[in-house]
This record gives sequence, C-alpha cells and structure tokens, in this order.
Amino acid sequence: MKRVLTAFILLFLFLLAGCQSGETFEGTVIRLDEYSVIVEPSEGEDIRRSGTEVSIPVEEDLNLEVGDRVRVTHEGPVMESYPLQINLIEIERID
Repeated sequence: MKRVLTAFILLFLFLLAGCQSGETFEGTVIRLDEYSVIVEPSEGEDIRRSGTEVSIPVEEDLNLEVGDRVRVTHEGPVMESYPLQINLIEIERID
C-alpha cells in the first residue's frame, strides 16, 4: 500500500512540475488590424527560431501603436504558420 501511495505522490509531483504559467517574449509591434497585432520578437528570443513575426489575436482595444515595445505571455504550442500564431495570456506595453 505504501508503494502505491508513494508512486501516486511522485506522479502527482511530476504532473505539477510540468504545468507552466506561460512563456514570455519581448518584441516590437509592426502591424495592427481590427482583430490582431503582429509582433516582431526581439533578437535572442527563443520564439525567433520558429519565425520572425507573431500574430496575436486580440478581442479588445489595447491602445497599441506600430513601434511600441511589448512583452507577450502565451501558453500552449506555437502554431508554425506565417506569421506564427499563439494563444495569448497577456500583452503589455513596456518602455
């Protein structure tokens, strides 16, 4: 019984350790339209290995302008289309 309980606890801890709150990258807004923001990730960001433009769906006015520097937090897989697509958690303007 102790082995089963120990195995269950270890499995739970591995699953808990695998949960991430999201990945973050910084970049520059290069295009805006009614439903999305296109961001060019900064040099050195991991996401740049997959592509140089990221399409971020937006459902509200974020008061962003072309040229703004932003920090983007996303979750899940990066959809490797052109431009890349992500599941947005948060986008914020940075100075």
